[in-house]
Amino acid sequence: MVLRKKLFALALGTYLVFFLFTVGLCQSLTWLGTLGGSESIAVGVSADGQAVAGWSKLASGKQHAFLWTPAAGMQDLGVLPSHNSESRALAVSADGMVVVGFSKNASDVSSAFRWTLAEGMQALGTLGGGWSEAYGVSADGSVIVGDAGTAAGVGRAFRWSQAQGMQDMGTLGGAWSGARDVSADGSIVAGWAYIPGGEYHACRWDRDGIAADLDTLGGSHSMAMGISSDGTVVVGWSYNEAALFRAFRWVDTDEIRGLGILPNSYYVWAYDVSGDGQTAVGETSLLSAGSRALRWRVGMDVENLNVTYSGLLTDGSILESARAISSDGRFIVGFGLHASARRREAFLLDTQTRMFRLHGNVQLRDYSGDSAQVPITLELYQNGSLVRHEQIFTDAVGNYTLPGVPPASYDVAFKASHWLRVVVRNVTVTNADVNGVNVALTNGDVDGDNEVTLFDFGALVAAFGTVAGDETWNADADLDGDGEVSLFDFGILVRSFGSVGEEP
Repeated sequence: MVLRKKLFALALGTYLVFFLFTVGLCQSLTWLGTLGGSESIAVGVSADGQAVAGWSKLASGKQHAFLWTPAAGMQDLGVLPSHNSESRALAVSADGMVVVGFSKNASDVSSAFRWTLAEGMQALGTLGGGWSEAYGVSADGSVIVGDAGTAAGVGRAFRWSQAQGMQDMGTLGGAWSGARDVSADGSIVAGWAYIPGGEYHACRWDRDGIAADLDTLGGSHSMAMGISSDGTVVVGWSYNEAALFRAFRWVDTDEIRGLGILPNSYYVWAYDVSGDGQTAVGETSLLSAGSRALRWRVGMDVENLNVTYSGLLTDGSILESARAISSDGRFIVGFGLHASARRREAFLLDTQTRMFRLHGNVQLRDYSGDSAQVPITLELYQNGSLVRHEQIFTDAVGNYTLPGVPPASYDVAFKASHWLRVVVRNVTVTNADVNGVNVALTNGDVDGDNEVTLFDFGALVAAFGTVAGDETWNADADLDGDGEVSLFDFGILVRSFGSVGEEP
């Protein structure tokens, strides 16, 4: 009995932790608004989804960089001192503390910037030329990458840090190059560079600054747009043999490979990849249907986010482009047509699968003991495969709750120590908790093999006449739970003899 109480306490504690964890899991779509104008675009998101960077039109029609947080909403980051034109934020650090992008002066010349709450917007300089633009930032904000003009009048990929300033990363033999993203630790850079002959190819600079040509999907040009946390996975776009834009994924142990496309896709771009390299996001241009935001997950078909998350778009809004994804793959930002606002607007999509609960009742037949102390094995199956195994406890009248169940159709199996298994088939979880998953378990399975046979009879005979604490005591032979193995238990076994429990 002491052991059972300990098990109950442990299970209850686990349930409470699980419950507190799962109640907050809910898919959501947040439209971020604008800075007073008719349009906003989100292109960067922090690891926790609490900071989003991009740009928005002002009421005047000019574009300004913004940082959005749930607490402060959309904050105008302004422009660099002496600039009175426009700015764009193009990335935010994983910790949400550093925003990078570019600001334009009255002559429409860009200057890369680094913004923090403490220091505001600061220019990063150039490589000797007149312009620069910052596109990517390391997880802690200490390394920034982008493009900058040189004294020779060409643009080059740069890597900037406080200690070393702005460094030219070179090319693949041509004149120009550009950086678009950087690994979490700031050591590996992805972008593009010209090769001899006039084509530009997706490029990856390793920890030693050596540039590698990632090739194309058969066409003339390609560009790397996003890189995984460890720098081993790169995504972007490339022309194919038909000179159509196609999304690609490159892994350091493999060659460049095209990502899937939707039916009627014309152009396809990949813009960013999760920290583990398993999930990419981007956009497709559909024939006669406009742009749609996409997600690619390794081992799965390409997803139109408007279909996957249609339940969040019931007002007729459309997700046009997915531009960035958080390191854990949970949060996606981009822009779309916000139907109720009648404008193109930045969005934040929380893709965390919403969890629900199964509620029901388990009756332990022919049992006079405390059913709340009996551990019950509950298993969820899909297409005959086990997807979840839990030990649960009911209350005094047999009621139970199983939290954290994602939407799907399940066969739900119940089994207790000396009771036969019962399976409730085709329990469908959609967008609400499911009630009434009730079972009554048949008693008599002393040996726990899911059938009542002579083996159970033998086990009961071996324990017959004993009470708890006796040398040959067998708790599973005490079928009625009264603390002794007696003729009452024998009667239960006889009534159930020959019964067989269900299989999933």
